[in-house]
Amino acid sequence: MASAAVESFVTKQLDLLELERDAEVEERRSWQENVSLKELQSRGVCLLKLQVSSQRTGLYGRLLVTFEPRRCGSVAALPSNSFTSGDIVGLYDAANEGSQLATGILTRVTQKSVTVAFDESHDFQLSLDRENSYRLLKLANDVTYRRLKKPADILQHLLGCLPERSGFICAVAERTCHHPRTSWHWENHDCG
Repeated sequence: MASAAVESFVTKQLDLLELERDAEVEERRSWQENVSLKELQSRGVCLLKLQVSSQRTGLYGRLLVTFEPRRCGSVAALPSNSFTSGDIVGLYDAANEGSQLATGILTRVTQKSVTVAFDESHDFQLSLDRENSYRLLKLANDVTYRRLKKPADILQHLLGCLPERSGFICAVAERTCHHPRTSWHWENHDCG
């Protein structure tokens, strides 16, 4: 593949990736503005009437908060949902329809609870009351976007440095499958 064709391919992929990211953000924003909370919960992207069951400090000073459904007698289970570890969620006070209190990453999901990691910075102190009721809303996930964009950006910058008849393959699949190492492979088509 000629260098110009590779550059065109990478540029097109970056443009498509950006469009996909924008569409996902807009879809989530539209949900928040136009769909009721009960409907969002039935779609599996919102958990309502949660209470704090525990708080602790995790790795790198992150605040780990475990939420459970409010108990009405017996032990309650979470409603059917699409939440998984690694999802980005917004935390809201159930009493207010207002802005979100914080953004965090789900670290653990069970049938009866979810644990969210909040990054505690110096200017941000999250104070959660065990008696209050909260809700979690799944937000657009930018982790996958960044994992796909970074190798494409690197490849785009390396195109001028590659020999004209060499193929450069970036194992993006390994990167997006949460593999800790990125594999880079060189193929030389001049071995003739």
